[in-house]
Amino acid sequence: MNIDHTELMWLDEHHELSLNELIELSGLSQAELQQLVESGALIPNNPAAVNLTPETWCFNSHCLVSIRTLSRLKHDFELESNALALTLLFLERIRTLEFQLRALDQTKESDQD
Repeated sequence: MNIDHTELMWLDEHHELSLNELIELSGLSQAELQQLVESGALIPNNPAAVNLTPETWCFNSHCLVSIRTLSRLKHDFELESNALALTLLFLERIRTLEFQLRALDQTKESDQD
């Protein structure tokens, strides 16, 4: 029997993750995360820090959901490093569209009441 241990983290808009925390929680390497930042697919909360050392980067905790999904897709489909940025952009776009669709559905439901 294989038991997966799941770590619970409360994600809110005010919590930030350091690069080391993101490496630990995401399953991606520092080089892969650096490549995502350099390509513009992953943007630190402090954009001026992109030109500084990676240790100064901090990220919104909400990016962790997409980054972990990206890590699973990388593993499951054996994605190459150069495909990660495009995949992350697609994941974020899907998340944004789903959020907009939910908002439209709620507006439609409240208009019908």
